Amino acid sequence: MISQEDKEPLIGATVIVKGSLSGAETDLDGHFMLEVDPDAKFIIVDYIGMKQAQVPIPKSGILNVALQPEAMNLDEVVVTGYGNFSRSSFTGSANTLRADLLKEMPVVSIEQKLQGMTSGVNITGSSGQPGANASIRIRGMGSFNASNEPLFVIDGVPVTSGNLSTGSGSEASYMNNAKTNIMSTINPSDIENITVIKDAAAASLYGSRAANGVILITTKQGSKGRTRVTLNASAGFSDAAVDFRPTLNGEQRRELLYEGLVNYAQDQIAKDPASFTQTPEEYANANIGAYTSVPALGYTDWKDVLMRQAVHQNYEASVSGGSENTTVYSSLGYQKQEGLVENSSMERYSGRFNVQQKIGKRGEAGANLMFSQVNQEMNEERTSSINPFYCMAVATPPSYPVFNEDGSYANTYPGTNVNPLRDMRTDYNRVRMTRIFGTAHGAVEIIKGLKLKEVLSYDYSIQKDARYFNALSGAGPKSGSDAQSSKGFIEYGKLISSTSLNYVRTFANKHHLDVLAAYEAESFQTDKAAGEKSKMPSDQLFEPDNAAVINSFVSSTQDYRLLSYLTRLNYDYDNRYYIAGSFRRDGSSRLAPEHRWGNFWSVSGMWHLGAEDFMKAVKPVLSDVKIRASYGVNGNQPGSYYGYMGLYSYGKNYMDNPGSYESTQANPNLKWEKNYNMNLGLDLAFIDRIFVTLEYYNRDTKDLLYNRPISATTGFLNYLGNLGQLNNKGVELEVRSLNISNADFNWTTVLNLTHNKNKIVALDGNLDQVVESSWFIRKIGLPFNTFYVKEFAGVDPSSGNALYYKNTEDENGNLDRTLTQDVNEAQAVPYKQVDPKISGGLTNILSYKWFDLAFTLSYSLGGYSFDKTGTYIETDGASEGNRNLPIYELDRWQKPGDITDIPRFVLGRSDKVSGGSSRFVHSTDHLRLKNLTFGFTLPHNWTDKVLLDKVRVYFSGSNLLTWAKWKQYDPEVPVSGEVFCETPPMRTFSFGVEVNF
Repeated sequence: MISQEDKEPLIGATVIVKGSLSGAETDLDGHFMLEVDPDAKFIIVDYIGMKQAQVPIPKSGILNVALQPEAMNLDEVVVTGYGNFSRSSFTGSANTLRADLLKEMPVVSIEQKLQGMTSGVNITGSSGQPGANASIRIRGMGSFNASNEPLFVIDGVPVTSGNLSTGSGSEASYMNNAKTNIMSTINPSDIENITVIKDAAAASLYGSRAANGVILITTKQGSKGRTRVTLNASAGFSDAAVDFRPTLNGEQRRELLYEGLVNYAQDQIAKDPASFTQTPEEYANANIGAYTSVPALGYTDWKDVLMRQAVHQNYEASVSGGSENTTVYSSLGYQKQEGLVENSSMERYSGRFNVQQKIGKRGEAGANLMFSQVNQEMNEERTSSINPFYCMAVATPPSYPVFNEDGSYANTYPGTNVNPLRDMRTDYNRVRMTRIFGTAHGAVEIIKGLKLKEVLSYDYSIQKDARYFNALSGAGPKSGSDAQSSKGFIEYGKLISSTSLNYVRTFANKHHLDVLAAYEAESFQTDKAAGEKSKMPSDQLFEPDNAAVINSFVSSTQDYRLLSYLTRLNYDYDNRYYIAGSFRRDGSSRLAPEHRWGNFWSVSGMWHLGAEDFMKAVKPVLSDVKIRASYGVNGNQPGSYYGYMGLYSYGKNYMDNPGSYESTQANPNLKWEKNYNMNLGLDLAFIDRIFVTLEYYNRDTKDLLYNRPISATTGFLNYLGNLGQLNNKGVELEVRSLNISNADFNWTTVLNLTHNKNKIVALDGNLDQVVESSWFIRKIGLPFNTFYVKEFAGVDPSSGNALYYKNTEDENGNLDRTLTQDVNEAQAVPYKQVDPKISGGLTNILSYKWFDLAFTLSYSLGGYSFDKTGTYIETDGASEGNRNLPIYELDRWQKPGDITDIPRFVLGRSDKVSGGSSRFVHSTDHLRLKNLTFGFTLPHNWTDKVLLDKVRVYFSGSNLLTWAKWKQYDPEVPVSGEVFCETPPMRTFSFGVEVNF
């Protein structure tokens, strides 16, 4: 007895003679023996996770059976953290991704595996550096100031996620959007499955931490039977997923600047002929050298100088097995991934040990232990002359040299000692994160159906930062002409205890009852210190201890506590009518005593219509129908641990004495932010091959946590309070189909689609809008991330000048759509929104004999981004004299009658383009081949000769192809929608081999 998918023996499969009680189980090698009557015709074979098979009994008495995976089984397990349920009995909204859907993706962090794989989940990165932090939104954003990230739960225990850095001046991540993602400490190959909980039915059990959904990760466990050893090795290379901001080469730029000088002279002559003694061409020839000289070593291709083809390698070994009472899974892993530039990389060492032990007939115990260390080096990403991507797109034109003729580093920027390549090779921003996460649990069945369980976990992380700037460095945070060195640490520790009592019984074969009560306590503490010194004695001594002058030193210790009481009840009658309810009461030290406790609850139900007798007639076509509904409340606590308190801060020097000041305005009325979540779901199955899930949700967030502005005469600019309301509503569709399923060929398809509409319902009191930064507006009735810009109307074909709609408002509220060439006459208006109207993915999984293929296409339609970089390099000549120019400047207006959206270029013009213009708003519509894996498993008659169970060679890739409407930068933009010079995502090619024995 083997699995058709991987040709491995199936241990413990049940074999029964059809029409009798005679049966057997397969042994460790998948073998079985069974005596049958001469009249017996068929045997029935059952195995968990496989399709039941009815097989004719051969006359020879020798039978080989290969079972097909139950890939599309609606009864797959939904893991909720407070009990596991079959999908057919789960009343809430959740998606489970099994290991076979996630394997061999060449990713560093587990969040990257989810993109395009499940509806309602949107994942964006602020940086494409290896190990960088990601932003995850489940059914939209639900908060102004509090966290919008989901809760991560590993093996039933909530864990720390996101990044540990605070972004203060002496940290390695200060000039960096990446920041080390703590979830990158987890080896993705240790994951058995991932469940995404989207509604209140299960999420409310997590109370104050589940307002933005829950992602539950189940790690691999051992299984009874013979010990299996798996070795996996892969390596490959990476480049940018899209061509990052293509710019003009040296000759193209020189030609454009020359044209800009000619146009400038023409305009000046037209204004005052007497003021110009030169012809436009004479003026351009006399001045072009000041803007774009030809270097002695030729023009520089800065993209070729600063970027590289990155390489990566990954090695893993795991051991799994066990007896009837004890099972063990252990693994070791090593991964190294280079970034797209020299000073960007990530290296991870990981280890895991999971053990489960049965104790007698009623007891069980287990422990999961993970150790990981991540070493990350990060390139700068903000407005700095050594941010390599800022250099490529903006700051270093082709006429700026890298080297002198003698091979030494040139002073790249005129009048400075800065050289981006030298500084990248000498400066560093390094992080070392060490994490130990251990969970122990024990359970005893007191009486039949009543189980007492205790779980104790500790999640410990320490991050050490080191940073160095050489004396000549152009790094953003560096000040003065001295080298600077800084070091620091951030230490996090979270202790969680959970005690639960669970009663599960079935009465009269039709009444199924599951009741849970639990008490939980969470204690969290963080400690940090960081300092910076300057005046280093040598460029070979980097430790701060060697420096003479202390520039800064900061330190802090913070903690919080969370106590919780919770209960849950699930009941169903005859597997047809289901009701469920939960209640949780959380007390948080982050809130004042009078508002400390919050109540969170949910109710849900389901009618399994397909189990009704009147549905039998249509079962050959409509195999199953389920209708679900849920409503509940969960919450969000302040990100600040002491936000309700009035605080004093110290550390100031007052005439050589300790000084203090009031740093935080007290707000004893600060309370929970609450999320009210409704979900309606319909599940359909057709001909046992096509499975459709359609869901509608409405999510209201009230009492939003926000830094409320107050008069500066109080000594403060704002204080943390509750205000406003935010709404998300949408529709999700998932279609899963088993297209082909036979002994040789299997083909499964999963399509998911999400539409989410976000809007602000209320702000502070009578306030109906707030303009933030230069191009965003928060306005009632509009999405939170809405652009507020002057509307660009193209280019006047006769003059080449930019056109704008005036958009001034009359007394009736109507907008004046008259065109103007004077940007100052145009009024900014709410324009487009960041969030896409539709997003999702299409996954196909195929296998033919020894070959397997899986790929996922992700897509997004209707979203927009704002190109902040464009405000630097699209000023039509006002600021580009010492900057790069984008490739689309080749399409500029040059003569009357030209039809284009790139205005006439006038170098030195005084009428600078407005930064807050819709000219810089671009579509993020795209289709991307997100992941692809192709493998070949060697036939068993080959591997048996070398005493191996399985050998599989494979290719895998990520971000392999991208079709985007706007091609200047990657369409998967940061969650805010504002794009600058962040590190672009990587396109990765990986080749590997997996061996089992």
